[in-house]
Amino acid sequence: MRYFEFTGLNRLSGYAYQFRTVNSPVHRIDTKFKLAIWIVMSAATFAVRDPWAIAGLLLANVMYYLFARLSLVDLWKDIRFFLIQMVIIVGLYVIRYGIEDGIWLGLRTTLQILLFFMPGMIFLRTTQSTQIMRDLKKILPVRFSFLIVTSLRFVPFFARELHEIAMAQRLRGANLTPRQLINPRNWKDFLNCLIVPLIIRALKTANEAALSAEARAFNKRVMRR
Repeated sequence: MRYFEFTGLNRLSGYAYQFRTVNSPVHRIDTKFKLAIWIVMSAATFAVRDPWAIAGLLLANVMYYLFARLSLVDLWKDIRFFLIQMVIIVGLYVIRYGIEDGIWLGLRTTLQILLFFMPGMIFLRTTQSTQIMRDLKKILPVRFSFLIVTSLRFVPFFARELHEIAMAQRLRGANLTPRQLINPRNWKDFLNCLIVPLIIRALKTANEAALSAEARAFNKRVMRR
């Protein structure tokens, strides 16, 4: 395991939401229990409204993240998109409600969004796709298990795609750095140069995944075992 962690085989872990091969208590938790933790912690975001409750839930998520022996660098890679989103949302709330009320309302909304997704980040970082498929098949139909695993598998893939598209567009002169995106005038570049190409790539990948599943007879009522 140590050899694997320090060779080129683990380079993909440099991208957001990619599985990390480390020995931690969270990695050893059964997939079904980790899935239950994910659901409970994400559902808790709908109940928290007060600053102290949001701060407590944020602390619990960060501790859970570190308990999985994931580094602060991994955390930064996983949440940096949400920080850009935070600036945009807080700005819109300030425009709508004014500085006094808008900052807290916008900050609360963005933190709730982040806290909703953080348990899923940890789940993807600590659970291999093969393990997810193997455990889910015990409690769910094979097709539904395949759908869930495929959806989760493409999260780190699209995080990597987003990073590569952003790098390419910045080389072409697009204003896509975090500092540039604070300026609302650069949001047009964010939409046209980043989001639109990513959506096109997602549609193409979804079509390829569907063809691959069809070739493996997932469209048949009777499946070979």
